Amino acid sequence: MNKQTKLILSLTAAAFLAPSAAMASSLYHDAGGEIGATTNPSHTSDDLMRGEVQRTVDAARKDGSLAILSRGGVVPTKAAGPAKTREQVRNEFLSMTPQEKAKLKEMHGG
Repeated sequence: MNKQTKLILSLTAAAFLAPSAAMASSLYHDAGGEIGATTNPSHTSDDLMRGEVQRTVDAARKDGSLAILSRGGVVPTKAAGPAKTREQVRNEFLSMTPQEKAKLKEMHGG
């Protein structure tokens, strides 16, 4: 295995592991469903300086997430991509197999 192959493999591994490392270090984790989020105090580090905490609180106050969290709410997650149109969703549903429709119905309590 030459140097270039080793470099590509290590960069690929880093690219896959970086997002999961960032998620594991946050206090709140999106749980999906009705519960919304779970709190994991052990996932945060205690080595923050006072100025960093103040900047984080100021940013949360400006974007409105501080008000939501202080009332026990869950900050909505950002959309991963553009929303689908009604026609796209309708066509997607109509193209589903009967097994997929049954699984969807079961998932939503039908």
